[in-house]
Amino acid sequence: MKNPGKTRRDFAVGDTVLVSGLPGEVLGEVLEASSPDEMPDLGPGSCSREALDVMREMRVDVMLLIAHQHDGRPVCFWAVHNPNGWFDLHGQKLTVLKGYAVDLPITTEN
Repeated sequence: MKNPGKTRRDFAVGDTVLVSGLPGEVLGEVLEASSPDEMPDLGPGSCSREALDVMREMRVDVMLLIAHQHDGRPVCFWAVHNPNGWFDLHGQKLTVLKGYAVDLPITTEN
């Protein structure tokens, strides 16, 4: 059996990630990396309890809030991980890879 905490330790705030899925790929920055148990209870009138129940049912073990540029504007999205891999909040399959350098220009010399 996989170590359930391993995926979480693989990602940290500030990490650069390459996320692939429909409709393509983006380079982004992890703004938040947490487990559902670390999600705050927003109290009465919120749906934080229901969201936590859904994540437990889906066996989500890690949530990443990822920021990137889209058409020159900053945007964010959530990627969630469960035993079947990474997904967005619409249920679309994602691939999330860490450790991509974005500061180096791509040239024929490197």
